[in-house]
Amino acid sequence: MNTTIDVQNIFSSIAEKYDKLNSILTFNIDKLWRKKAIRMCDLKVNDKVLDLCCGTGQMIYHACRKVGKNTEVIGLDFNQEMINVGYKRLNHSIGDYKFKLIKGDILYLPFKDNSFHHVTIAFGLRNIKDKNKALSEIYRVLKPGGKLICLELSNPELPVIKELHSIYLTFILPTIGYIGTKDREAYTYLRNSVKKFMSKNELKHLFDNAGFISTGYKSLTAGIASIHYGVKK
Repeated sequence: MNTTIDVQNIFSSIAEKYDKLNSILTFNIDKLWRKKAIRMCDLKVNDKVLDLCCGTGQMIYHACRKVGKNTEVIGLDFNQEMINVGYKRLNHSIGDYKFKLIKGDILYLPFKDNSFHHVTIAFGLRNIKDKNKALSEIYRVLKPGGKLICLELSNPELPVIKELHSIYLTFILPTIGYIGTKDREAYTYLRNSVKKFMSKNELKHLFDNAGFISTGYKSLTAGIASIHYGVKK
């Protein structure tokens, strides 16, 4: 079975309902996480921003409002259906800002070296099979001194929270996801991708190994999500 094709089909099947289901499944906290991640970018007017695994463009919405109407924010995703939904929603909400969503592969970014002041990626890195290659490509396209901000779901460390989180992932998330989309596979995949994802410290070490400096992470909401960061030398 081709894993890449499976993930493509999963995101194609839930594209129209992706944002709404995310809000329901996270009790709307995902919006606060995204805003915090953008604040940690410390974006300036006219900064060049690339958002990877951009999906329906939620991070692009916030980035555009920070860099202003004269600078184009670029998003890249591997799924055309998600991009189509993203264009529709961004044209409706911030149609007077400049943005471009392109279909592409995070492992082979179609940009020159040293192109961006900031690269963001939200809830996408765990879906990438070769995370080292992805981080290497991100490092390549960042300008010297440029910052990577990665918002990702994670597993909490506190025993009580960890147990409650496991119950939620195992029983509640797939059920609500299926009711909302009628696609059991999609939210079973989401559950498994979170449960099997590396620890926060392991991801920090990947950032270090890719050459990033000043790396670290900030846990969110008792550790069920985290913002990882690093700077290109």
